[in-house]
Amino acid sequence: MQLHDWFYDISQIMMEPVLWVIYLSFIYALFETGRFTMMAVLRYRNRDQFHALVYPDGDLSGYPIVQFHRQRPNASLNEIEVYALRQLEVVRLVTRVCPMLGLIATLIPMGPALLSLTENNVVLMGELLRTAFTAVILALAAASLTFWVAGVKKRWFAEEITKAEKQLQSTGV
Repeated sequence: MQLHDWFYDISQIMMEPVLWVIYLSFIYALFETGRFTMMAVLRYRNRDQFHALVYPDGDLSGYPIVQFHRQRPNASLNEIEVYALRQLEVVRLVTRVCPMLGLIATLIPMGPALLSLTENNVVLMGELLRTAFTAVILALAAASLTFWVAGVKKRWFAEEITKAEKQLQSTGV
């Protein structure tokens, strides 16, 4: 067995785990889009509470950074920023990794698909290309959804951090 055959076998073994990660990422993207929608509704409903000069005792659902700061009033601005980054970590990771996984899932079956074309096995070639293109479409859809969610949440969290910073300045911490 030659070295390139060994690496070929490794690449073929990678296909199934890559597909599972893409499928799970797509489901996560749909779930995160739903969570984002609910957060938008809560933010809209509680926007007057958020825009008050000081943190009210009322409901601040939809404003996780402000809630974190209200629960930990002695938290520094750096701790608040780290909390905000932690809230965005998974969605940003999915945004960046999914296109790469889509490319991997496209390229792995391309070799066997081209080989089956040389053997006039159009059925096998069609099945392999279907898998490749389905994977890349799901990966790009997941990345697109999570990119959008991450972008808007980043802006929302920046607004909340600004609010927390003003709150820290007014209390003299």
